[in-house]
Amino acid sequence: MSLRLRLTLVVAVTFALVVVGCVYAAHVSARHQLRAAADNFLLQRSDRFADSPPGKFPHGGQSTDGDHDHGGPALADPDALTQILSSQGTIASYIAGQPQLPVDGTDRTIAEHGGRPRFRDITLGDDSYRLLTIALPGGGAAQIAKDVSADNDLLSSLDTRLLLIALAGTLIAAWLAWIIARRMVRPIEQLTTSASYVAATKDFDHPIAVTRHDEIGTLAANFNHMLDALRTSREQQRRLVMDASHELRTPLTALRTNVDLLRRAHSYDDAQRAELLGATDVELRELTDLVSELVELATDTRSEEVVQPVDLGELVDRVADRQQRRAQRDIVVTKDEPALVDGRAGLLDRAVSNLLDNALKFSPPTAPVEIVVRGSTIEVLDRGEGIAVEDLPHVFDRFYRSPTARTVPGSGLGLAIVEQIAELHGGRVALAARDGGGIVARFELPRAGSSPRQAAGAAPSN
Repeated sequence: MSLRLRLTLVVAVTFALVVVGCVYAAHVSARHQLRAAADNFLLQRSDRFADSPPGKFPHGGQSTDGDHDHGGPALADPDALTQILSSQGTIASYIAGQPQLPVDGTDRTIAEHGGRPRFRDITLGDDSYRLLTIALPGGGAAQIAKDVSADNDLLSSLDTRLLLIALAGTLIAAWLAWIIARRMVRPIEQLTTSASYVAATKDFDHPIAVTRHDEIGTLAANFNHMLDALRTSREQQRRLVMDASHELRTPLTALRTNVDLLRRAHSYDDAQRAELLGATDVELRELTDLVSELVELATDTRSEEVVQPVDLGELVDRVADRQQRRAQRDIVVTKDEPALVDGRAGLLDRAVSNLLDNALKFSPPTAPVEIVVRGSTIEVLDRGEGIAVEDLPHVFDRFYRSPTARTVPGSGLGLAIVEQIAELHGGRVALAARDGGGIVARFELPRAGSSPRQAAGAAPSN
């Protein structure tokens, strides 16, 4: 069942239930009013018996025991049927020619012992009556009945009209609901069509025109943002594959050459063979590092690691100690009020390691590399040759290597990974020239609690 039809049915059924409830309420109210009017009429007719002398039958009636003492009020009434019950509960007087009114145990109790007036509905032949039984002052009871067939006919006619109105209103409501549902569902149908088109063609260049400012308009806008993200991701993946194929070609060519030379290794002396094996080992390490970084970059650097408060001072100490043992180089750490940040410790460790490794590559062996922690900002300073001004806008591009860096081993992916980790945590990274020569790499993160959305893992697209 389509959403449009479901909306129409929901509105129509809801409207029908409300209208039926209103019809029932109107029926009950009208019935109550008609019954109240009939009861008031009967009570007014019973007023003439309030001062009836004890033992006196109303004149104008017929006594069942032959006593024709007419000391009471008139019994005949053009608008009602009337009869008198004796104190024993039997019919004592009634109008000749009119049907006798039914007497039950409750009526006899009223006639014998008195009590509150009693109203009930009865049927005489094909007609409906409202019957009042009321105790007489000197004993016995009077019964007065009013024909309410006309009231019942009126109530039936009112019910029929109300039901017809309810049916017509439900049909109109269903028709209006269908029109409204069609207008509401149209943008969703456009979304469905666009999504089907994108799924079938992988073409992300057909956004939906957003002309609404409600929830559906927001959904369409978010769908367009998703298409933009998918288009950007696909373009970056395409560029990553092209760049990777280009970068992989160089070490693979060198390896192929070395393998060919190794086939003729019998003609080389030991020093030449050792040199050739060393070159092959270097190329293999470069290729291994390149493949590892490609895999990490292609998987968007995200992991299942829990986001938690991370002390930047402790993290920098840990990375510096590890790198110092590996490189056997001097690394000076300065901590100025290190802060807590919300993030993934493993990824932040990788980012600082990449920056430090980059500094160690380009800094002279005798010059120490410095790391300064200022609050939630980490600065890595080296004394290398620096980066030309024209190269600064490209240092975070994948596989980009400046002319001065092409003689140094590396894949050109380290800084790209650092930038991606910074964006993942809501921060940023930048390189700048250092006074006296060298580079300052500044890695800035928001303090703990200041950027929950990014810290929670809202990663940028590839």
